[in-house]
Amino acid sequence: MGGSGFQFDPSQPYQLDAVSSVVDLFDGQPKDADKLILTLRGQALLEETEQAALDLDLTQEVGAIGNNLVLERETVFSNLQRIQDRNGLEVAPKLYDEALDFDIEMETGTGKTYVYLRSVFELAKNYNFTKFVILVPSVAIREGVATSIRLMRGHFGDLYPDQPFDFSVYSGKNAEDVQSFATATNIQILVMTIDAIRGTANTRIIHQAKDKLNGLRPIDYLRATHPVVIMDEPQNMESLLSQSAVSELDPVATLRYSATHKKQRNVVYRLDPVDAHDLGLVKRIVVADVQQQGADATPCIKLVEVKREPSWTAKLELSCRKADGTLERRVVSVKQHQELSDERVTNNPIYDGWRINEMSIEPAFIDLTLHGFLEEGQSIGGSSGAIYKEMIRETVREHLRKEAMLRPRNIKVLSLFFVDKVASYMGDGTDNATADGDFVKWFDEVLVEERAKLARYQELLPQDPSALRRAYFSEIKRGKTKIAQDSTGATKADDDAYELIMQAKEQLLDEAEDVRFIFSHSALREGWDNPNVFQICTLREMGAEVERRQTIGRGLRLPVTKTDEGFVRVADPGIATLTVVANESYQAFAKSLQNEYKTAGVEIGAVRRSEFSKIPLIGADGNLTDDLFGYERSASVWEHLAREKFIVDGKVTAKFQPNTIDFSLNLPEIYVDYEPEITALIARAHIGTYVKPASKRHPRKVNKQLYSTPEFEEFWHAISRQTTYRVSVDREQIVEKTVEAIKAAPKIDSLRIQVTRAGVKVLRGGAKGQELGSRSADLKGSYDLPDIIAELQEATSLTRKTIVDVLIGSDRLSEFVGNPNDYIAMAKRLIKAELAKIVVEGVQYEKISGSVYELRELQKDGDDEKERFLDQMYKVQNAQKTDFDYVVYDSEVERQFAELLDGREDVKLFMKLPAKFKIDTPVGPYNPDWAIIKHEDGEDRVYMIRETKSTLDDSKLRPSELAKIKSAKQHFEAIGVGDYARSVPGSWNL
Repeated sequence: MGGSGFQFDPSQPYQLDAVSSVVDLFDGQPKDADKLILTLRGQALLEETEQAALDLDLTQEVGAIGNNLVLERETVFSNLQRIQDRNGLEVAPKLYDEALDFDIEMETGTGKTYVYLRSVFELAKNYNFTKFVILVPSVAIREGVATSIRLMRGHFGDLYPDQPFDFSVYSGKNAEDVQSFATATNIQILVMTIDAIRGTANTRIIHQAKDKLNGLRPIDYLRATHPVVIMDEPQNMESLLSQSAVSELDPVATLRYSATHKKQRNVVYRLDPVDAHDLGLVKRIVVADVQQQGADATPCIKLVEVKREPSWTAKLELSCRKADGTLERRVVSVKQHQELSDERVTNNPIYDGWRINEMSIEPAFIDLTLHGFLEEGQSIGGSSGAIYKEMIRETVREHLRKEAMLRPRNIKVLSLFFVDKVASYMGDGTDNATADGDFVKWFDEVLVEERAKLARYQELLPQDPSALRRAYFSEIKRGKTKIAQDSTGATKADDDAYELIMQAKEQLLDEAEDVRFIFSHSALREGWDNPNVFQICTLREMGAEVERRQTIGRGLRLPVTKTDEGFVRVADPGIATLTVVANESYQAFAKSLQNEYKTAGVEIGAVRRSEFSKIPLIGADGNLTDDLFGYERSASVWEHLAREKFIVDGKVTAKFQPNTIDFSLNLPEIYVDYEPEITALIARAHIGTYVKPASKRHPRKVNKQLYSTPEFEEFWHAISRQTTYRVSVDREQIVEKTVEAIKAAPKIDSLRIQVTRAGVKVLRGGAKGQELGSRSADLKGSYDLPDIIAELQEATSLTRKTIVDVLIGSDRLSEFVGNPNDYIAMAKRLIKAELAKIVVEGVQYEKISGSVYELRELQKDGDDEKERFLDQMYKVQNAQKTDFDYVVYDSEVERQFAELLDGREDVKLFMKLPAKFKIDTPVGPYNPDWAIIKHEDGEDRVYMIRETKSTLDDSKLRPSELAKIKSAKQHFEAIGVGDYARSVPGSWNL
């Protein structure tokens, strides 16, 4: 879309991890498998069955160019196990259902569509797979995927210029298009609904022979290509009919992408809500609760349900007293004639004298003493109307506050209301202009009142309230009149409403579009979101099993700002917050949300069995390695913590007191060295990390006077000088170290072919369990070898001579001839690893003009400072010593260091360096922690840069982190700030 479109970041590590997890499943698949099969097919046909020959005839008749997976299942399975261990997942003992079906689990809002589309291009680049079918459960999601592909076309064209692609949307009207899909030589992406394959016999055009297709069926053309099938939201395609429909495509493999898999298959990658929040990939959740005050003074009763099996009971929502004396609204089961004040029911004296006299199923009602009849869904004693009006007010207030904060940054703010029924919005009206329901009246009234309180609010949103709000409801036509209807998410009319929202997505983000408040009743379905929804208000009871998770999912995506290049994501946690306005307390919302996640298999707010999987392993030499702890070790530690009662059902107990003297987790000896990392991961496992009460929000105030002092200007000029670096490496050292590494690598088995009645299989390491009448043969010389030198040059930027010297010196080229793909992958990995170590040792920095972060930019960002949360901030006691009244910290070590600097008399100034203060290093940009001015011997000023770490031991740091620190030290020495060091608790090194 040029300058107005969405900008996509191609370097998000978690997305690249998800892509590589899928690509690595087929590690060992030759890129030229098509040539290989053609070369060997003549021989193989002599041994094949009649059916195999018929399959071959169909491929030839269709003229299909398809995907040829020649790896044995055992090889794909061993790849899967390796990937699961790398990703901290439980390692499967066998392939689920013996099928090449794989789950990729990604939390809502983290770019699932981008990941599977990027995987398409990587699979094509690495293995020459070119045919892909994307299956979706509904027309609405199909249109959403098609829109995404159009938006990303330019992005993928730039990333993969050698991989041209076509995409189309399948429908019965253009069924003949499958011919071009099957016969094209470039990447083909076909998007289709599951109903297109599994429909009734009358509508299943895909199974009807067509003259235009040479008497064949459209499905024949798709089958002949053996497509990679990508399922988007597969949990909605789990019926037996759907599963058999997928198998009719005869896919080479099936990749299933969802945030909530109902059925777990072979999981290759998981980014759950905990990971998404920890990595800052989604908005933080803030709960603003609006509840009836004095609710304990009058009895509130709502009839939820009446049942007569196995006995007559009624489910009532009542105000119940907890053990600590506080009240909470809870649904309880009550029998006929039972006193509602009973301690087994509410333990609340306001219900004295209240009992159920009679119950009925059809219609469902109860007869209450002191009231009379109460029908199912009705309530007494509450003031839902008044509460809803206050919830609208709270949402409007929050919206205006955000609008004032984010309008200068070109970030449009949207608010979303979910209503109980359409009539509450539409009233007697037929469209937005004539709508006159209670919610419309209250919204218009509240908006006028709230914006009148501040002149800048009036300037920001001067429009008539009706121009600012819009409702998206399904519509049914009656004559010439459209009538809004309550929607369930299942009808064609719902698809119309859903598509309208999807089509309006970019329009809604445009500042010129007045609409900022959206009211909806439609069922919350997958894909229904907009990145700039900052407030969600639920004008209905929260009750369904996944109501909260689905509700917040509509606004979790990181917001975007409009720039000259298009829409760009904003990950700043001070901006990326989603406020949920709910009619229940923060504690009740957080607890219910936690239970919903737990039901879905996600331990949010608890220690997970896989919690410690990604801790780096310590090698035999005592140094950290690039290998990870893995699931088995993590589960072993989890079980130890449970036995020692540090956790119960994953919840952290009072026994966990890491800040007390001599505290220890009493870990087994093999895990003792990992105690600091394990302790830190346990400490963050509480629901408050992910869901915060609005009352804990607090703005930071910038100390503007500090920035304008000559002392600070001189200091900032000194520490922010820019440098350039060059890397000088010894060619002989590269050759020597890389040769050693390749020589020490495990042997690579040759590829062999096994010809049996089942057809052709290419194996690594020879045939397994040979059948009677089968034969196997070495494949050396049977196919063209790839250009290994060109591939290694592209991956490492080394000269041809250096690469040739490495390959000859390692004396293992015979393994390359026997299995080129595996050999190249091994050589790439080892050369890059050795280069990374050598490069940092040979880096040299030189001071140049310019600043890594201009003072005027620092001042502007200080003025634009956003809100933070009190549990992440240290309140400064000596305000003149730093640039904000609160210091934001990321760890307990940082909090302790801030407190130390604040209290030290010889420290005249300190500041936590902003995230934008970045130094270039050969292994990526680096953001140092602290800048300090210290006075020594009277008036001598010393400029210091400090890193706060938990250890001074180099071996306890990740190799990449240590490389950045070593580079940063040289950078600061080059600009004349020589006092750069690490600070750790107990030895702060000041």
